[in-house]
Amino acid sequence: MKSVAALCIALICLVVLTHAQKSTTSTDLRTAASKGDWPTVEVLATKALKSNRNDRLASLLLSMSQLRQGKDQEALRSAHRTIALDSSMMQAWLLASECESQLNHANASISLLIAAQKRFPDSLQPTWALGMAYTKAGRCAEAIMPLEETMFRRPELVGVMQQLAHCYFITGQLNESAELYERVVDRDPQNIPNRLAYGEVLLARRDLDNAAAQFRNVIEREPKQTNAYLALTSILQEQKKTDEALAISRRLTMIDPNDAMGWFNVGLLSLELKQTDSSVRAFKRAIALRPNYSEAYFNLALAYDEKGFGEDAIQSFKRCASLNPLLAPDAYNSLAIIYRKEGRFDEAVATHAQAIALRDTSAVLHASRINTYFDAERCMDASKLLVATQERFPESPEVLYACARCLMRNGERKEAEMIVAKLDVISPQLASELRRMMNL
Repeated sequence: MKSVAALCIALICLVVLTHAQKSTTSTDLRTAASKGDWPTVEVLATKALKSNRNDRLASLLLSMSQLRQGKDQEALRSAHRTIALDSSMMQAWLLASECESQLNHANASISLLIAAQKRFPDSLQPTWALGMAYTKAGRCAEAIMPLEETMFRRPELVGVMQQLAHCYFITGQLNESAELYERVVDRDPQNIPNRLAYGEVLLARRDLDNAAAQFRNVIEREPKQTNAYLALTSILQEQKKTDEALAISRRLTMIDPNDAMGWFNVGLLSLELKQTDSSVRAFKRAIALRPNYSEAYFNLALAYDEKGFGEDAIQSFKRCASLNPLLAPDAYNSLAIIYRKEGRFDEAVATHAQAIALRDTSAVLHASRINTYFDAERCMDASKLLVATQERFPESPEVLYACARCLMRNGERKEAEMIVAKLDVISPQLASELRRMMNL
């Protein structure tokens, strides 16, 4: 985003230098200001104010020079002094607002611009600056009106159009955002950030083909733009073009071998294509680049499990659980399933309990524990658990299906048939599968 400082200073400089040429301000001061020699401007403006405390232009130039040198607090005081000398100097209001912005006083900055907008209703500059200030403060909903007015009056301002497109996107007005970004990109085809933003809007709008075209265009223009590769990979994966998505991910790892997410995507896509050896290598590379990459550990465990390397999978799931509390329940559940397959019933049940303790509201985790009892042929031991779990999740297809299987194994056919009747409404496919099992 073009900074509010750059906008305000550009507006102010033009007016200040124009006024300076018509005033009694010294030639040296005007020359230093026109050259952007701000330390000299500060010295000369201070000297001018000692001679004439009411020299409003010297006061404004002093504030400008201090702002350009990073002396924001001093610049703010000078700007307010200028307003006190002559409140009709709009540039002083803009400058004071910019000083507040540089001091991270967003509300104070915006308040000054609102006051300036009311004070100078015929000027576009306060409205323009207000829209930019709202955007910088993250208040996009409020930025839209002043930005729309600015664009209406100055349609050639691509920067304003871009900011308005951004605000439309943030506020969920995707069609309006896409329309503006298309115009922005047409006017400045070489601007990579704008084209990326346009692609993101199209992606959010679910216009996948056109979004992919934008990201491909970015890659052609700037081959090292990693965000474009990642976004394009995501789109291709969603479109079930896994081979092409893998090729794009591999291309990214060649361009930037240190991009951990690129290697993660290679691992994920290789795993989907059953290329488990490649998958393991890619996940290991991602972890080497980002040692706390919990998602890579989780999927590395899946790849190890696919290859039959149970112990390696167990260690990877444990590592994932220790790194990421959000993934820990799923990691423990997957770990319990490995124990289940290896016939380690007690360890499986204990690990299911760990997963459920971390995410007790998940019907899937509760159903998974019941499946472990079923696979171990221990359904009689789960009788109380079956009742409690059904009471807890009476509408969960996963839970009802798991419980029905155990009830059938326990000889409680009537109870199982009641579940089947319920699944006829909730999940006909699972109901059909249970009926098939009953008829075997």
